[in-house]
Amino acid sequence: MSWVLNRLTQEKGVLNAVLLSSDGMVLAQSDTVHRDTAERAAASASSLFGLGRSIAELADAPEGQNTPRRVIIDLPEHCILVFSAGHNTALAVAVAAEMTSPEVAVASGATIKAVNGLAPALSARERTAYRSA
Repeated sequence: MSWVLNRLTQEKGVLNAVLLSSDGMVLAQSDTVHRDTAERAAASASSLFGLGRSIAELADAPEGQNTPRRVIIDLPEHCILVFSAGHNTALAVAVAAEMTSPEVAVASGATIKAVNGLAPALSARERTAYRSA
């Protein structure tokens, strides 16, 4: 799956990409990001989606329709895009550009295209508690 993330980083302005499970584990990462950074980003992005589900109550979103499709973090000169990527997965993409820049629009479009093309393969199984015999 890393090849898909590496292709995303070839888009103008895209720095890094991380595919993560809903429980914050790295499933794949682009070659441009260090493993430690990918692990912290995955945990943080997973938490963002959890916050998104919680705050969806403010919009009276019914259960089952409260998972964000995307979360955007707008930083000075950078932007982090986190997209729902499949069952129990998300894709985080870092862009070196302002939120309103063409680079962010291109990165967003490329990410959505990748997610739509690979959605069945991007799903992660739910983890169950380990029980010793």
